[in-house]
Amino acid sequence: MKIGKNEIGDGKPVYIIAEAGINHNGNLEIAKKMIEAAAKCKANAIKFQSFTPEEVFSKNKNPKMFDLLKKWSLTRKQQEKLKKYSEKNKIEFISTPTGNNSLKILKELNVKAIKIASPDLTDHDFLKRAARIHTPLIISTGMSTLSEIFSAVQIILEEKCPFSLLHCNSSYPTPIKDVNLKSIQYFKRIFDVPIGYSDHTLGTEACSIAVAAGATLIEKHFTLDKNMEGPDQKLSADVGELNELVSKTRKIEKFLGHNRTNITKSEQKFKRLMRKSIAAKVDVKAGTKLNKSMLTLLRPGTGIPPIMLNDLIGMTTKRKIEKGTILNWDML
Repeated sequence: MKIGKNEIGDGKPVYIIAEAGINHNGNLEIAKKMIEAAAKCKANAIKFQSFTPEEVFSKNKNPKMFDLLKKWSLTRKQQEKLKKYSEKNKIEFISTPTGNNSLKILKELNVKAIKIASPDLTDHDFLKRAARIHTPLIISTGMSTLSEIFSAVQIILEEKCPFSLLHCNSSYPTPIKDVNLKSIQYFKRIFDVPIGYSDHTLGTEACSIAVAAGATLIEKHFTLDKNMEGPDQKLSADVGELNELVSKTRKIEKFLGHNRTNITKSEQKFKRLMRKSIAAKVDVKAGTKLNKSMLTLLRPGTGIPPIMLNDLIGMTTKRKIEKGTILNWDML
């Protein structure tokens, strides 16, 4: 799967998404500052939420939440400006639609990825519409049973749309006992797609552990100020924490490296010093046929390696060999 120019998957750099969400509080200038900050922290993408209040709450039955979402929502024109501003700052603009109207907006904006939030994983009609756009989907799996995830995956596969799954717990904030990062490897065994992690814990430690556990995408709520108004500010990473998260992720990638198939360059000089060679355990006269009792293993590893010990048994010495001498083939 690719998001813009970035390939997503095992062996590729972890894709880091700064989740702006609604932490801009509907203020375009704050949203722009968030884009600037996330780009300076070297996040790969900044994610907003595209919605109209009518897609989420009833104005008649839930007027308070309806009015709050209206306050926090971004118009199509504002989203277009933010996308262009993201491009200017060399960071990918992606977003989460909450219904057909906002999905249509993201299609028209030609975003490089669409995020499907956990609450919409069981909305199969919505999933199908999103998959038919054939823009890569990032699907969160919070609050879902395994069978519900399988059903969603089947729908996306049928539409041949590239996608990834994010292990997620949708409690805000998520208690440590419910993070369950072992799910990342579990999902990798049963789903043949990139697996990531969407974090709702306090701090960034869970994200770092998720990277070490094999996550190929990381999504973390992001804010300019945890004391700002809004429900997600407190559990979000501020600029310092996001910067640390990106830095730690790149360091963890170096620690993880690749599957070991050979000796590393840094080990080469130590190999000769620390490996052992076959040596004389006693003084040996010239013309002596060697037996095992005459031989021992000593550092450094500059002579005949221990693996060839049995090959030396029965060979004859050309000259006298003093006790402790590292053997070489010219002596035999």
